[in-house]
Amino acid sequence: MKGHIAAQIGRDAATDQNSADFKTLSSLMCWDAVAEVQAKAGMKRQTDIGGKKCDHVVSLSDQPITGKQEMQSVPQGAFIGFFRDGTLIHAMLATGAGIAAGNKNECIGIGRPVGWELLNLAADLNWGGSGFTDPGGRLTLVRYRAAKG
Repeated sequence: MKGHIAAQIGRDAATDQNSADFKTLSSLMCWDAVAEVQAKAGMKRQTDIGGKKCDHVVSLSDQPITGKQEMQSVPQGAFIGFFRDGTLIHAMLATGAGIAAGNKNECIGIGRPVGWELLNLAADLNWGGSGFTDPGGRLTLVRYRAAKG
């Protein structure tokens, strides 16, 4: 249930750019913004996230997303992690149906450099093999951890 609430908070913030949530989430690092939305939905507040310090929110051991169909079935409110060379480089919040919300999304090849927004990851990423290839030709592995509660 908290995953559905987190997804709704994420969607609402992305679609109302005058809201306090949009402004707050747009000012945070991508993974801190996801943690903020999950905390607003009643989940445990996560801190100290980034790079190699992420196993408490998502890791390469979590559920892989390797294509459009898998992305479309990621549960609402899940913490999505994007990894290159074993390092977390980006994070987003699953909102359902292959769509995710996040900030500073340009680093994965789609989206804006700053601003909380909704992106259709299922349709818009170049999926293949064990992840997706960004416009620079780099392989990115994607994992998710379902929301708890």
